[in-house]
Amino acid sequence: MPPNSVVVVDNASYHNKQSNPAPTANSKKADMQKWLQEKGIQYHENMFKPQLYNLIKKSKEQHKKFSIDKILADHNHSVLRLPPYHPDLNPIEMAWAAIKGYVSSKNVSWNINTVIELVKEKVVLMGASEWAKLCQKVKEIEAQYIKSDHVVDVVTDEFIISVDDDSDSNEDSDYEDDFQEQSPSTSSASAEPNPRASSAFTDPTPSTSSGFTGFDLMEGIDFLP
Repeated sequence: MPPNSVVVVDNASYHNKQSNPAPTANSKKADMQKWLQEKGIQYHENMFKPQLYNLIKKSKEQHKKFSIDKILADHNHSVLRLPPYHPDLNPIEMAWAAIKGYVSSKNVSWNINTVIELVKEKVVLMGASEWAKLCQKVKEIEAQYIKSDHVVDVVTDEFIISVDDDSDSNEDSDYEDDFQEQSPSTSSASAEPNPRASSAFTDPTPSTSSGFTGFDLMEGIDFLP
């Protein structure tokens, strides 16, 4: 690769092996304590494993490091990772789709040797021109996502505002007390739904927020095939 390259990495497990991964819930207590010590995270010696693991869970994301990142950094390269479940942002996925389509259309014998030859044949046929088209397609998809980002923000704000508008000060106080008593695993989605708030998500037609006069919530939305 050229010096100072940026390597885009997908979420395949073999690309994301961690170096010094955080202990799991089944790890030994001593290993949990050692990991916390290495990261400079304070804990009490009399803590039980579940308590130690809660500390680990709160901190493990910020201390997550991947083996491939170090290898590339040693050669002055940087790493960017694709968001999970977004093969549409990876031109390699599109290239493989084109290859598989080609093989499927040409393979009549279902012989493995024929499949291998057809794969090689399509790879040679693709060339720089077709690859450039796939990269351009990904850029167009990225632009669509960027154009639609504000819709998520506005709809989220509309949801929060609607809930607040329908609650008086006493109800807000009661809600906060109830929320504090809930366990961390209790979902707020179990509360009584707010018809006005949920309509922002269920109405299939373009709508305009009362808080954003003249602003079309569906502006920028272009559903991809």
